[in-house]
Amino acid sequence: MTPVRPPRLRPGARVALVAPAGPVDDERVQRALENCGRLDVEPVLGEAARRRMDYLAGRDEERARDLRDALMDPSIDAVWALRGGYGTMRTLAELRQLPPHSPKAYIGFSDNTAVHLALLRSGVVSFHGPHAGGEFPEFSETALRRVLFHAEPAGMLPLDPDRDRPVTVRGGSAEGELSGGNLSLLASLIGTPWQPELRGRLLFVEEVAESFYRIDRMFTQLRLAGVLEGVSGIVLGQFTECCGDEPGRTIEDLFAELLEPPRVPVASGFPFGHVHNNWTLPLGVRARLDADEGTLALLEAAVTQEAQ
Repeated sequence: MTPVRPPRLRPGARVALVAPAGPVDDERVQRALENCGRLDVEPVLGEAARRRMDYLAGRDEERARDLRDALMDPSIDAVWALRGGYGTMRTLAELRQLPPHSPKAYIGFSDNTAVHLALLRSGVVSFHGPHAGGEFPEFSETALRRVLFHAEPAGMLPLDPDRDRPVTVRGGSAEGELSGGNLSLLASLIGTPWQPELRGRLLFVEEVAESFYRIDRMFTQLRLAGVLEGVSGIVLGQFTECCGDEPGRTIEDLFAELLEPPRVPVASGFPFGHVHNNWTLPLGVRARLDADEGTLALLEAAVTQEAQ
């Protein structure tokens, strides 16, 4: 089944700002309002966005209600996560009943991987991209606009000019619908109704502040669970502040070892994850990885011209 695409964003669109995971301070809220201003969209702050309960932005039912209501409200055009952290998994039961026939763009990354995989399971395209309350440099803004404001294929995605080119881990090229996100969340959803379905898809992965052995363990869990069977290729983003426990060994060394099998094209170092310059990647949209050249191209439009 081809996932349903939301309508494209336009100036004046009403964008709900939600916090389904960690708590949000006033500085982050203010930054989100400013980022919405740069996009010329109208921010609608969720009722629970400023609440706090230990490491969560309020009680589960409060965060889940904000998320569910924003996704189902016909006056809302898109939903933008204020931050990640932890807690989105505790809201997933509320996403079982979302109608795929009236989708809207959901944007976020990190812990929001849980929401992305739930939406993809229900047949809706969503967007792994920068948080509303996070850094939003020109590179990230341009990348988001290119995917969400135009109902045409974005084509070859630009690389971060401040970083080295991606590294080939295993050569070749592959096509498939994009799926993935934060490695910790992908591993944590194994055995749940939201376990990722990757057969025939391009898997993209990022992580932050993890050691070699923990990345090894999480990716091995995916392999042992059979999740990687039939994956067409693997796109590795940034593994920020990771793997300092084994100096001289690279993340590419680890994945070359872990991906034996599957023998599929793999490249590493793309601009997505916990980094300053961030792509917006649409889950459920067909893309092409050229691991030899270190490029990723979106082959289909991620949004429609008009509301469906």
